[in-house]
Amino acid sequence: MILETLPSVNQMTPAEKLLLVSELWDDLAAHPTEIPVSRTHIAELDRRMEGYRRDPSQVTSWEAIQQRILGRIPASE
Repeated sequence: MILETLPSVNQMTPAEKLLLVSELWDDLAAHPTEIPVSRTHIAELDRRMEGYRRDPSQVTSWEAIQQRILGRIPASE
C-alpha cells in the first residue's frame, strides 16, 4: 500500500489529509489523458452512450441530478 511508503501521511490531521486529497485530485484532473481507463469502464460508457442515442428522453442531466441531490426539485421531476 502507498501509505506504508509515506509514513508522514499517517501523522497528518484529517484536515491536512483532505487538503492532500484535493491537491492530488487537482493534479490528476490537470492530466486526464494520463489516467488509465479499464476496458470494463470503456464498455460501460459505450453501453450508456448507446442507450442515450436510442432514447435521450430516458437520460437525466447532470444539472437535474445535482438539483435533486441538493433538494431543489422533487425526485419525480
